[in-house]
Amino acid sequence: MEPDNHQALIAMCHDLKEILEAAKIPFFLIGGSAIGAVRHQGMIPWDDDIDVGIKREQIPAFVAAFAASPLAQPYHLVIPGQEPNYYFPTYKMLDQRGPLADLVDAGTGLRGAFIDIFPLDKTFAWKPLRRVHQLQVRLDQVALDIARGDSATGNHLGPFRRWSVRQAARHTPTQLAARYCHDIAKFAGLRHGYLFYNFGSPYAWDREMYRRDEVAAAVPAVFEQEDFPIAQGYDAILTRMYGDYMTPPPASARQPKHIQS
Repeated sequence: MEPDNHQALIAMCHDLKEILEAAKIPFFLIGGSAIGAVRHQGMIPWDDDIDVGIKREQIPAFVAAFAASPLAQPYHLVIPGQEPNYYFPTYKMLDQRGPLADLVDAGTGLRGAFIDIFPLDKTFAWKPLRRVHQLQVRLDQVALDIARGDSATGNHLGPFRRWSVRQAARHTPTQLAARYCHDIAKFAGLRHGYLFYNFGSPYAWDREMYRRDEVAAAVPAVFEQEDFPIAQGYDAILTRMYGDYMTPPPASARQPKHIQS
């Protein structure tokens, strides 16, 4: 990624941190950004976005704080269910100014440098119930993909896929996206026997889950010359997601994954 784009992301990240801290909203650097903090004390040099996690219960406060903050004025916040032709559960903070508008997120088609803000949702700690929740969300996602024209998706789900096909025939993409987001957050009221999960994760089931003790508090890590919070259980989380995350990949794999220009 070009250095100017990195600098735009870093500036966005500092502004987001200030907005969240002013509103007393807990958050964590997660995924590749947490690796960057631990391994590089900043962005991974070849990365092209920043990943932040916020527990679902804090998402309404985040949206309100963002809307009210003067620091947010240069940016656009993509809100699931409110962005035309956007069918993902992830919030996105976009900087679309100047040449940054030429950047295109390959996954969503949105333009600009971006920070992904992932809601961390409650699901069941007991694996059989968690699998039921994960399957329902996956079927919602497949129905949405089919309705948007991807007829080959979800074949690995066998007979379960028939439910998705029926839903795709009966509902619009907007309706299916609303069901998808609803089912992701449907267990927000759990008080016992739960963990947190990133349903916007691209990884296989259970790789990006967050046990309650792992995200009960944050620890500071240097990220681009400033302390940012990462989950106190970052080592267990990152090992579960990536294995030996402290060893960089081979040079041939050090490529941006999201942005096409």
